[in-house]
Amino acid sequence: MELHAIDALTGLRAALVAPQERRLDLFRTGVMEPLRPFWEPFMGWMPQVPGADQRDPALNAARTFGYYTPEHDLSQGLAALDRLDRAGAWPGCLDALRRAWDALEPEAHAIPLQRVQFTFVLGDPARLDERNGHYTGFGGRPGIVMVMAWPTDFNLPRLSAIVPHELHHNVRFSWEPFVPHETTVGQYIVAEGLAEAFAAEICGEALLGPWATMLADEQIVALKPRYRDALDLRGFDTIRGYLFGDWAAEQTGYTPLGLPDFAGYSLGYRLVRAYLARTGKSAAETTYVPWREVVEESAFFRGA
Repeated sequence: MELHAIDALTGLRAALVAPQERRLDLFRTGVMEPLRPFWEPFMGWMPQVPGADQRDPALNAARTFGYYTPEHDLSQGLAALDRLDRAGAWPGCLDALRRAWDALEPEAHAIPLQRVQFTFVLGDPARLDERNGHYTGFGGRPGIVMVMAWPTDFNLPRLSAIVPHELHHNVRFSWEPFVPHETTVGQYIVAEGLAEAFAAEICGEALLGPWATMLADEQIVALKPRYRDALDLRGFDTIRGYLFGDWAAEQTGYTPLGLPDFAGYSLGYRLVRAYLARTGKSAAETTYVPWREVVEESAFFRGA
């Protein structure tokens, strides 16, 4: 693999300490231009921020996606960057990325993923939901992996663990492609559960995010019949409802289904764990198993 690491944190620091008249220009050139592959292809899908200046696409994208910019509090931003540095967040994420790649062995499975661009972005704390632990990631488009966070006591030890999860999406969706209008609820909850199980293999289950372990056993049991009956439903707007639960429906535009927070993540993780226990396979090996086979051999929905 050719790993192209884009150090957006150093670029942001340079912009935050610059004289006022240079800050936004340095942010555009030192952060947003290197990150263009991470934001430009997706801007057409995103709802526009009220009052957005379309003449400044880079800054418009930063506001849309919730990046920390020099428009925010400078001292607060610099303190957050210092905290990430002290925690070793950037080198820790790079190390986790390399270990995850070695474990997945995509070349051995003819995965055409020769180059991965990775970055870490400081996020606007007002835009990073507490339900997510104030951090998130993206790896749904093969070839790019991103972590975005506002550092907290909770997420600092866990930042590197989201990297194997997102790289797993790169590889899994190269092997069993995600097609927004065709992909099913079953395929997607297996993909998310498998990414979390893989992250646990690389970094330890104690470092998983809150989304995978949020639901109690009795909640999982109660939800099984609904998810069993929804496995073949298609379309990403439908998937999002089953994946995230109701909390994000209004802000992202899908129909609430009466489901708890991150229901699909928690249920998908339990499903994959059941499959791994029954088959003795690792999550890395299961990366190359069709989703329906994972569901059937897990026996997760039997009797549901």
